Amino acid sequence: MIERRSNETDLLTSMLRVSAGLGWFAIFSVQILAWVAAPELDTGIARYHELNVRDHWQSDWVQWMPYLLGACTILSLFALGASPFRSRRKNDPKRVHLIILLGLTLAGFAIYWFQILKNVG
Repeated sequence: MIERRSNETDLLTSMLRVSAGLGWFAIFSVQILAWVAAPELDTGIARYHELNVRDHWQSDWVQWMPYLLGACTILSLFALGASPFRSRRKNDPKRVHLIILLGLTLAGFAIYWFQILKNVG
């Protein structure tokens, strides 16, 4: 019997996998960056021990958030745009994880700009 299925991955498939992986890495980096840069919570323990609580965002870390979100958006849009060219059949699995990644990125942009507008106004 003739083996018709190729066992090698082509360049486009590799690029799709790398861009999806980098996109997910970028969104996790944004989450960690937001956790580090966010103001600290004023809890009962902090008040009891009279600890200084930072009530502002750390601008050194926040300045990198739009760049990471932009990179995540570009990578997920590239992977979503290129995946139909790689699919050979209509019943090939849809790349739902890329749609979720794009939704998370757009939500991150919305939260970022909402925080800026809240602090300006």
